[in-house]
Amino acid sequence: MRELNDWFWQLPFMKILVVAAFAAIGAALPKDLSPRDRLMTFFVGFLAALVFGEPVRALMGLSEAWAFGMAGILAMTGRNLAVFALRASRDPVGTLRHVREIWRGHPPK
Repeated sequence: MRELNDWFWQLPFMKILVVAAFAAIGAALPKDLSPRDRLMTFFVGFLAALVFGEPVRALMGLSEAWAFGMAGILAMTGRNLAVFALRASRDPVGTLRHVREIWRGHPPK
């Protein structure tokens, strides 16, 4: 737990501010969410951006200049990525079928 605490306090303040702003936007945009779901969306997006921002940027081979942009994208889409991962883990074959259909230009119905 101490390592996690140290890691969090070493993050740049501006990056945390940008991630929080984009997570708030991501939570405010959907019209059909309850206040509890909006709060959950904010925290999932916030944590997704903080935890996965650097690994995804490095995986894609992007320079350090992309750090804030990548964090913002993950903050806004964190909930959607989490929902996709949960659905994929429940039905991996069906998920691959949907991804293949989307890739071929035929979105699932």
